[in-house]
Amino acid sequence: MSDAQAVDIEEISPERVTKVGTNIGQWFRGLVGNRVLVYSFRRILTIIPLFVGISIITFALMYMIGDPLAYLVQQNPHIRPEDIDRLRDALGLSQPPTQQYLIWLMGFARLDLGLTFFSREPVLVEIGKYLTETLKLQSTQFLISLVISIVLGVLAARFQNSWLDSGVSALALLGLSMPIFVFGNLLIFIFAGRGLDWFPAGKAHSTNVLPTDWSALWSGNIGQFFGSFFTYMGDTIWYMILPVVTLVFASLALFTRLVRGSMLEILRQDYILSARANGLSERAVLISHGLRNALLPVVTYIGLFIGGVLAGAPITETVFSYPGLGQKFVEYIQRLDHPLIMGISMIITLMILIANLLTDIAYVWVDPRIEL
Repeated sequence: MSDAQAVDIEEISPERVTKVGTNIGQWFRGLVGNRVLVYSFRRILTIIPLFVGISIITFALMYMIGDPLAYLVQQNPHIRPEDIDRLRDALGLSQPPTQQYLIWLMGFARLDLGLTFFSREPVLVEIGKYLTETLKLQSTQFLISLVISIVLGVLAARFQNSWLDSGVSALALLGLSMPIFVFGNLLIFIFAGRGLDWFPAGKAHSTNVLPTDWSALWSGNIGQFFGSFFTYMGDTIWYMILPVVTLVFASLALFTRLVRGSMLEILRQDYILSARANGLSERAVLISHGLRNALLPVVTYIGLFIGGVLAGAPITETVFSYPGLGQKFVEYIQRLDHPLIMGISMIITLMILIANLLTDIAYVWVDPRIEL
């Protein structure tokens, strides 16, 4: 036997195999003992049947709304019955509803949401046309609402029963009681057209402003690039102000009260009294000890935002004629475009389910006392 063969036999000796098996066993026990991973896996297993159940209900409700070809007949009353039958076969509407649903479900698993009924474009392409505007609007209002709600909630709890607390509570009550379409139309009446005429009443961009000229950047014309960039950004912000203010006002009404209520409960805890008795500044008590433990409502807010961001803001986008996915979703429902309705609805459902899972896991990071 050569020396090389002896080394090979030594490397695969029973002691080495046992050591490797022990390490794998320890790794597996550590993986199983990780409560966050086990909880996540268990929740993922529950998400799958929940998603399928919601999709069945959504498909059934959508199917019971009406025949999508009725919209086509309404737009073209002279269409012949044989043309309607031929179109029904082409769209797959002549198949039984159960078969239509199974075809859609298998397509969704392959990330193929089908073609729209009327434009005959892929559903994902149609969604992408309006997703950018919705993300700009939603992200901006989310960041502004998040900062303002935390600041107002903490200040209202710190100065409980003061004029500041009363003002914040009155503002929240006004936001909860006023429908969002009323507030949006009120802003239009005051600041657009009828009143001060400071901002546009609708749309997302001016017709005479071109998008950012990225080709100028690649060609080295920096001045032209920055000129088009700042012109387009300024126009975008100008058109976004009224819709963003409307959404921020609606969001603050709920979440400022959540932060205030949670902060009031935290400030009554014994460890807060101990921190103050130890001579910590009020700022340190509020931020280091109070705010971190009062962030659970904010974590919920973030989870809800992530889950529903694709839904846009249908009412606000409709009021301001903002070309986002929310406004288009309302239009798709009116036209009974089944692939688009199912595609958007179930993507939103999946995002909400995943966001709830991530929110529950984030709870543990914010407050380790929570048991999963």
